[in-house]
Amino acid sequence: MMSISDNKVKVMVVNDSSYMRELLVDLLQSSSKVKVSDTARDGIEAIKKIKLNKPDVVLLDLEMPNMDGFTFIEQVMKEQPIPIVVVSSYGQDDVEIVFEALESGAVDFVSIPHEGPEKLRSLESNLISKILVAAEANLELLQTRNTDSINKEMKIEGAASSIIVIGASTGGPGVLRCILSELPNNLHSGILIVQHMPIGFTAGFAKHLDGVSKIRVREAVNGDIIKEGIALVAPADYHMLVKSSRSIELNKNPKILGVRPSVNVSMITAAEVYGTNTVGILLSGMGRDGSFGMKVIKKRGGITIAQDESSSIVFGMPKAAYDLGVVDKILPIDKITEEIVLAVGRHAR
Repeated sequence: MMSISDNKVKVMVVNDSSYMRELLVDLLQSSSKVKVSDTARDGIEAIKKIKLNKPDVVLLDLEMPNMDGFTFIEQVMKEQPIPIVVVSSYGQDDVEIVFEALESGAVDFVSIPHEGPEKLRSLESNLISKILVAAEANLELLQTRNTDSINKEMKIEGAASSIIVIGASTGGPGVLRCILSELPNNLHSGILIVQHMPIGFTAGFAKHLDGVSKIRVREAVNGDIIKEGIALVAPADYHMLVKSSRSIELNKNPKILGVRPSVNVSMITAAEVYGTNTVGILLSGMGRDGSFGMKVIKKRGGITIAQDESSSIVFGMPKAAYDLGVVDKILPIDKITEEIVLAVGRHAR
């Protein structure tokens, strides 16, 4: 815990947007209590600079290339604890993602307003206030914070007691067809599928999968109950969240890592509700969507599976999760269905 004296609190701004870095620096430069000591474009650069400049507080974005904010928080809290305030465009509708950042070790969160100078003046006051409080944080408590979630909403009768969340992008449709065509009709789990796909295609894609599967497959509808033996495909341009009642919420909150639907959103919310009874699967696709979702599933005691490089058209999403060290098994297409059945069987025992 830092003891604030007459010296200003030293702040590092970590954000991949040059505009946001400049904006935050400008907002803080007039303060008599806070000064920006350095900036960084991503988590990797920030970790290097922290060792040299030793800031008192870090203002952190969550969506960044090379090393995202979530990974940065966990690494910093493990190696060289510093109070972190998340500064992001996430809002009240993204509470699960914000909650995960706070559970990982961040002290506080500030949402960036989208319009008007009055809103920015409010942001300045809010930022400075939270920086000063964060500078006094007890870092030992942050490192040992309990990460158990509390489920307060009643479970809907008939909802599945376990869940499989599958994320895919480029190259994913063919792999999904192979996997779902081999799943048994008595699978004791609900399934959520997040396939990055243009608007207007997901309903037809779900119908195509339904035609080759023993289980039922259809496009998700807001309020759907998650049931055994039914696979729900996220509609294009909608995030698909799991509510604690074990039902589905669809929304058009801002894109995450440039995509909507987001695999991360579905995996994180599923893991928060289902805990150890969650199976996360990442298939062929470009980018990093799903890697942090897999991390959360593993953190909550679930099982994680990724498609291997040799069978992936694009080994981007599976590799990002593998590089984070959060994949239990990395398998070729013809082994993934068998592993899903085994994983669900372990949940049933």
